[in-house]
Amino acid sequence: MRRPDPLPEALQRAPFATSAVDAFGLSQDRLEASDLSHPFRGVHVPRALLDGLDDDEQFAMLCDAYQAKMPRQWFFSGPTAARIMGVPLPARLEKLEVHVTARGGSFAPSGRNVVGHKTRAAETTWVNRRRVRIGAEVWCELASVLSVNELIQAGDRMLSEKPFLLATRRHLIDAVAAFGAGRGVRKLREALPQLRENVWSPRETWVRLVLLRAGLPEPECNVRLFRPDGVFLAVGDLVYRRYRVVIEYEGERWHTDPWAGREIDRYNRLVLAGWTVVRVRKHHTAADVERMTLEALRLRSYRG
Repeated sequence: MRRPDPLPEALQRAPFATSAVDAFGLSQDRLEASDLSHPFRGVHVPRALLDGLDDDEQFAMLCDAYQAKMPRQWFFSGPTAARIMGVPLPARLEKLEVHVTARGGSFAPSGRNVVGHKTRAAETTWVNRRRVRIGAEVWCELASVLSVNELIQAGDRMLSEKPFLLATRRHLIDAVAAFGAGRGVRKLREALPQLRENVWSPRETWVRLVLLRAGLPEPECNVRLFRPDGVFLAVGDLVYRRYRVVIEYEGERWHTDPWAGREIDRYNRLVLAGWTVVRVRKHHTAADVERMTLEALRLRSYRG
């Protein structure tokens, strides 16, 4: 079989729609050649762009492919918008498909790899060069597919300024009010008062909820800690300032990350300054977290 002629350079760098190739004079046979993938009708992706991609990169490429043909009044929504924004989602929702909503249309988008929706009105924004529903409305959409605890993790990310703010608490309150009797509204109302600003990871949320469900005091999130002489020590993930106890969640890359040595130094500084550090990793259960934290607090005269 003859190798297809090289694509024009402008079409080699990103997914493109059939409507974009008229100026290049490509035939239908060329668009059907083996060096192109077709994730959606009327969209083509050079297979060379797909080589070696991990799951997140494949998802990003799928979004870019659909956006190449997406009408102006359509946008990414639900789990797809959340994933584009960096909102934590359970693995069951991280699928190679796109949720797309048509605004003001009489029909929902459809097709292979597409979950379509329609709405009369919605606010949109741009995140990572992709058109998405605004964060507060996406959070409400997620109520139909997330548990209360998962909604709290997602909501904490909405309120966090790291790496950038997606919504304010006022935005979320107003969005829930406007959501009316939408599917999952009871979960939204239960989750809303449990959201916290300044949370930097979903596992920090998980630890906080474990402690609260166990009846322990609520720790502060990501607190800057100093020595008595004013020298900065560290930012503590979850902090009991009164009892000088810090709970640190260590991600899976902790032992291989080149910054791991600095983390050890940070822990040593805290301990030498009189703080008790509770280190939590993936293998720890909720019971482990409760037990270790309670033991640390009791060592510091906690009587609860």
